[in-house]
Amino acid sequence: MSTRGSCVRERSVRCEVRKNLAHHVTACESGMRKLAFARLSHSQARIQVFARSRSSQAWYMDFAIALLLFIFTLVVYFSYASNFQKQEKGDLGEMLADAKAISSSLALSGYPTNWDNTTVIRIGIADEQKINVIKIKYFKQLNYSKTKTYFGTFYDYFVFFVNDKGEVLNINGFCGTGQPLIDVSYDIKSAYYYSSEDDKFLKDFMSNTFKADVYFGDNPSNLDDIDSLISNISKYGFLVMEHPAFDTGKFENIYKEPLNYYSSRGGFTMLSGQLVSGQKKELFGVSFSKEKGQSISDRNSTVNTTDPYLALTIGENIVFRQSYDVANDTSSALPALELTTIASFNKDNTNAIAKWKYSNGTVYFLSDFDVSFFSGDFIKIIEDLAKSLIEGTCYPINVTGISKNKLVKAERYLNYNSKIIKMVVYVWQ
Repeated sequence: MSTRGSCVRERSVRCEVRKNLAHHVTACESGMRKLAFARLSHSQARIQVFARSRSSQAWYMDFAIALLLFIFTLVVYFSYASNFQKQEKGDLGEMLADAKAISSSLALSGYPTNWDNTTVIRIGIADEQKINVIKIKYFKQLNYSKTKTYFGTFYDYFVFFVNDKGEVLNINGFCGTGQPLIDVSYDIKSAYYYSSEDDKFLKDFMSNTFKADVYFGDNPSNLDDIDSLISNISKYGFLVMEHPAFDTGKFENIYKEPLNYYSSRGGFTMLSGQLVSGQKKELFGVSFSKEKGQSISDRNSTVNTTDPYLALTIGENIVFRQSYDVANDTSSALPALELTTIASFNKDNTNAIAKWKYSNGTVYFLSDFDVSFFSGDFIKIIEDLAKSLIEGTCYPINVTGISKNKLVKAERYLNYNSKIIKMVVYVWQ
């Protein structure tokens, strides 16, 4: 019994030992698993921290690069802006210096002192601060690109004169000169009349330069014929009639008196060709006639007097397309004053080109605006005469085509007709 009980107890002890051992093993395995999990969690945490650290480093790197790029852009921009401003100031300074140089040159006599457009070396339009209208005429006739060479500038320029009211002055037909794109127009109400499509050489010029009202022919159905001109004659200050060829009866009964009145009150008139179909008809204090012959010898004339408004040289020959003449009419109630022969026909010494005063008005007569022989541009000379004949003011200079960002102005005072006027020089790029 004792031996059997002893065996039973031994088995019980062994079972208990096995249970305890299994429990310890299980506990150990659980501990090991916890330790492994803890280590794994720690590793993952370290990995996450490391990942966040790398992400932060990348963000800071991107920020640093972006900041450097921004700073670089600012440096480049302000450097460019500073250089641009310096360059712009430099350009404006050069333009202002050129404007002053042009103004100074024009305020002198030029070289040689009595220069013309063939002998000029240095352009000047004033003698002892007084404007010389002949030099202004020569200045205006010079090629624009060539004048820039004389002035020593590659910038564009424009020169004009203003009175004490700021109005642009017309000086010997000069409202301004320089850059051809600048619009210049004359502040005077003008009219142009022609009777034939074959004789309208100044039509476009009058329309474009003077914004003239154009009248044509003698047709009652035409609202702009000679009758309309006569009805409106009092509102004009400048009248050009090209080969009017009036009907004699209408001229004597309808046209003559209003035309004479227009001129006597101070109107400017340019007239060419045949006045009326009849001979020896009086208007503006002179009689108009047609030359008997129309061969070249009958139409050939010679310039024998200079005129400040007509760029003709004594001794020049002009062969007109048609030959008409004028003569002082002493029987006129109001005779012509100071009639001057500028060119005469070689055949009989009659007046081919003449000018005179009619009371307060001024009249120029030319046998024809068209010529068959002349060593120059005769129409251009007539156009310059028209612009020179008109005194007073011009419309404001139109500078809309000039860049205002690079525009400078120089001013200088000069004397014209015993009055102080201002010369203005614009220079731009």
